[in-house]
Amino acid sequence: MSLKSTLLAGAAVAVLAASPAVAQTAPSQAQIDALAAQIQALQGQLTSLKDSVAKESAATKKAMEAMPKVTADGGRIRVQTADKAFDAAIRARIHMDYGFGNGGKNFTADGTDGFGIRRAFLGVAGKVYTDWTYEVTANFAGNRGGGAQIQAANIGYTGIKNWTIVAGVMQPKFTLDDSTSSNDIAFMERAPIGNIVVGIGGSDSRTAIGVTNKGTSHFVAAYVTGNATNTTGSFDDQVNILGRGAYAFWQGTEGSAGIGVSGVYQATPQATARPVTAGTATTSIGFGDRPGLRIGGTDTSYRLTNVTINQIDSAYAYGADLGFNYKSLWAAAEYYNFGAEYADRTATGAVQTLADPEFSGYYVSAGYILTGERRNYNIGEWTGVKPAWPVGQNGFGAWEVAARYSQVDLVDRAAGIFTGTAAKETNWTFGVNWYVNPAIRFMLNHVMTKSERPNGTDVELDLTAVRMQFQF
Repeated sequence: MSLKSTLLAGAAVAVLAASPAVAQTAPSQAQIDALAAQIQALQGQLTSLKDSVAKESAATKKAMEAMPKVTADGGRIRVQTADKAFDAAIRARIHMDYGFGNGGKNFTADGTDGFGIRRAFLGVAGKVYTDWTYEVTANFAGNRGGGAQIQAANIGYTGIKNWTIVAGVMQPKFTLDDSTSSNDIAFMERAPIGNIVVGIGGSDSRTAIGVTNKGTSHFVAAYVTGNATNTTGSFDDQVNILGRGAYAFWQGTEGSAGIGVSGVYQATPQATARPVTAGTATTSIGFGDRPGLRIGGTDTSYRLTNVTINQIDSAYAYGADLGFNYKSLWAAAEYYNFGAEYADRTATGAVQTLADPEFSGYYVSAGYILTGERRNYNIGEWTGVKPAWPVGQNGFGAWEVAARYSQVDLVDRAAGIFTGTAAKETNWTFGVNWYVNPAIRFMLNHVMTKSERPNGTDVELDLTAVRMQFQF
């Protein structure tokens, strides 16, 4: 008898011995063999069951891995296929402001105070077939000129390493401030000089085609743009050529710094009507911006400095920027020259004798995150501040203080521009930002502005505004 049979026989004897009814009856060899066969059969069934469970588990795991992945990081709902060839993310952005003017000098207009929906974005963005991207976003803020507007509607190709080709409606990467998302800028509004320069041909909602390249320390972009999607009543659309480059000359664990250049040439200005006779003025451009805040919806009563140049052949802007951050401290500056070229003849058909108008402007800004987080310079743009300890998670969010000085000089006597609201405007902007969590921010800005008019009375004004911001 084998060892296995001996052990089984012993087990059988023990079982039988434990029963009073059979305690005095020794098991037969047949009984022992039958019991061994039963145990062997059970062992086979157990092995088969284990194999079946393992196969089903592997199949279930494979099926789960093949299913689309749904995430909600930072509140943004995103669906992505297992092979990452397709994805879609819902995006939203709400900026609601309240502001008021609180005193000034020689400001006689009845400035509007009150609420305004600065931005109300809702859209979807993602990629298809690995190398193609898309974005469709609408802006439902009526402040933008009468109801909803297409903010973005474009497709891009990323199949060439480090390159992106994009076409449709978009906001081109242009200037340091404007390349940074409105969710991440340090102040409620970008500096007036930036808005003026970007408005020549690079503002958001632009029909455009462009190409970008980004490496470990550089970024370059070039675009051909047309009108914004809300432009109406025109004869010929604009044609603008934009370019931007940035280089990070320092990138370390404690911070980074870089320089950038931007330029735009408006080759075909906006034509408001078909020319009837030679010398008829059909083109114009306006330079000016509200002093660092938007108050009261579409109201323009706080626009202290502004010029309109009629009958132009082209317009342009060019300049440079600098960004720097070291731990929680950051600083930025931009400087631009901009202007227009007059047509050969005036509106009356006379030969144009004035010099082509040219202007300049700049800003310098700095900030500090009191709670230790960082606003990083990221090769031509700024990243946002993400609180390390959000409210509701044993923290009180992130707190930032910031200040900015800006200047725009819209006076050019040689070009005949020195009356009315043509002036040199300076602005001091002070801000406090509270980042409740990655999705919610509250902002407080105070702006002190002065418009020095060479042929008129200087105007001074103080403005204060707050913002509730939600984004994912």
